Amino acid sequence: MITPVDILLVDDKPENLAVLESILEGPEYRLTKAQSAQAALTALLSTDFALIVLDIRMPETSGIELAQMIKSRKRTRDIPIIFLTAHYAEDEHVLSGYSAGAVDYLTKPVNPGILKSKVAVFRELYRKTKALNEANQSLNRRNEELTAANQELEAFSYTVSHDLRAPLRHVSGYVEILREHAAATLDEESLRYLDLIQQSAGKLGDLIDHFLAFARMGRADLNITSVEMNELVRQAIESLHAETEGRCIDWQIGELPRVQADPDMMRQVWINLLSNAVKYTRPRDSARIEIGCDLSRPKEFVFFVRDNGVGFNMQYASKLFGVFQRLHREKEFEGTGIGLANVRRIINRHGGRTMAEGTLNAGATISFTLRRPSG
Repeated sequence: MITPVDILLVDDKPENLAVLESILEGPEYRLTKAQSAQAALTALLSTDFALIVLDIRMPETSGIELAQMIKSRKRTRDIPIIFLTAHYAEDEHVLSGYSAGAVDYLTKPVNPGILKSKVAVFRELYRKTKALNEANQSLNRRNEELTAANQELEAFSYTVSHDLRAPLRHVSGYVEILREHAAATLDEESLRYLDLIQQSAGKLGDLIDHFLAFARMGRADLNITSVEMNELVRQAIESLHAETEGRCIDWQIGELPRVQADPDMMRQVWINLLSNAVKYTRPRDSARIEIGCDLSRPKEFVFFVRDNGVGFNMQYASKLFGVFQRLHREKEFEGTGIGLANVRRIINRHGGRTMAEGTLNAGATISFTLRRPSG
C-alpha cells in the first residue's frame, strides 16, 4: 500500500493551482492548496510537507518573502521549495530565489513531465530521510534503554558486592574464633580445613573488592585534564615494587605523549597492564617489558605494553578483556580476572579501543588507543 506524501501548492490564482493539481493528482501525493502566504503558513503549522511548489509572483507577500519566512522557522526550514516563475531569464529573480532557499526553478507554463519528475525525486528523498530519522530515533531509544539497563545492573552489582562483605567478614571472624578456642582439640586435618576456609574467604574478599572497584569505575565521573603518561608509568612501576623486588626485569620505556584523560583512571590502566606483564613474565630468568606509543596515526595515539612472558593462544583473545575471564590456571598465576576488564572499561569511557596480540610461550602485546588532543 502506497503511503502518500504531503505537497503544498502555493499560487494566488485558482486556475494555476488547478493545473498543478491535475498534473500531480494520484495515490502518491496528498495535495494542499494555498492562495496566499497566510494560508500557506497556516497549513505549515499542522502538516509535515515533503515539498512546497511556490509561485514567485504573488500580491501582498511575494513567493520570495514567503520562502524567507518558511526558512526562518525551525519546524519548516528544511522543507525543499520549487519556485514557479514566468521570468526565469531574469538573473535577479533567480539569485533572490536561491538566496531565499529555493532548491529548483520551473518556468510557466509548466511542463507536466518535468514537474512530475522533479516532485518524484523529492518524494523519494523525503521518504528515505523519514525512514532514516525513524531508524535513528529507534536506535537512540535502544541506546537509552541499554544505558539505563547497564546503570541498573552496575548499581545492583555494586549493592550485591557490598552486601556480601558483611557475611564474609563473619565467616573469617568465626574461623579465627574457632581456631583460638579449639586449636588444641583439633587434629591436623581439621586445622587444614580451617586454613582452606580462611584462604577461600580471603580469595572471595579479593574478588569482591576488585568487583566493587570495577563497578565504581563505571560510575565515577571523568576528570579530564592534561596527563603526562611517562609520569604515570613511573608511578605504576613504583607501586609494583613488592612484585618486582629481586626480579631481573629489563624495562624499555619510550617517550610517551601527553594526553587528555582522567589521571587517576589512566594510572589504574598502567598499573593493571604492567602488573599483568610482571606476573606473566615471572617464569623468565630475564624478563623484558617494553612500553611505547605508535605516533603514526593522525587521529589517535596507540599505547602498548609488550613482554616476553608466557603469552596466550590468539584463539581465546576475545575472552581476554571479559570480566572473570582467565586464560591461565589459578595455581600458575594468581588473579581475579578483572584487571583487563577494568582497562577496557576505562579506555572505552575515554573513547578509545583495546587490543591484544600474543603467541603461546612467546609473549604478548596489550594496546589501547586514545584520541590525539585537538589543535
